[in-house]
Amino acid sequence: MEEKVGFRRGLSAAIVLGLYAGFMLAVGVAQFKIEENALKSGFTIWIITIIVSAVLLTPILSRGRRRGRPDTEEDVIEVREQLRELNEGVGGWRTLSHVRGEGMGVSVSLSDASNPLLIIESALQLGDRIRLIFRFSKTETDLRDRVLPLLEQMVNRSRIQRRTKSLTVMPDIKFDRGVIITRAMMLCPPLMVGGALGFSSVAPGETALAIAGGVAGAMLGFLIITNKGT
Repeated sequence: MEEKVGFRRGLSAAIVLGLYAGFMLAVGVAQFKIEENALKSGFTIWIITIIVSAVLLTPILSRGRRRGRPDTEEDVIEVREQLRELNEGVGGWRTLSHVRGEGMGVSVSLSDASNPLLIIESALQLGDRIRLIFRFSKTETDLRDRVLPLLEQMVNRSRIQRRTKSLTVMPDIKFDRGVIITRAMMLCPPLMVGGALGFSSVAPGETALAIAGGVAGAMLGFLIITNKGT
């Protein structure tokens, strides 16, 4: 189950993010200051970043939800209930014997199934929330080859993990604001500093180039964070 992060955890996370991001920005700012003011300028930027992070990010992060390990047994029960009408009786495909928990997901064996495509289509209705592992028997190697194109039409290809005897459909990942902010604070500052230093090395002392490098680094970080694959 999910529970709210709460004010204390939100504040703690905001301060840690501020410490990290502020340090990276302070290093970058110090590189462009004369030597006697470098430490003072860097320390000032560091403190300001921590304070701003604590004030602005705490309300956002505290309203988020803390994610824990999913309860696989509950997922198994839900998938079995979803596929209950497709039971074929003793000696055939049954949810009780062919749907089981496996690692962080639910394994659906398609052996003995007379309508494997119906089973897959019905199970995929839960695929946005549950990791589904469709397993194929050794004697039905062609079934996997027939199922894969159909899966690729139903879900994004980046969500499908291909194995010789199985096809795994990963849940659809939706980033909330807390996740995006956390990743941005961790990834963007070092990229901004690296971009600023790299651009300024072309013409040392040119502030415009340093700013352009920082912006380029921030844009690269944003693209990486929001990328979901194709």
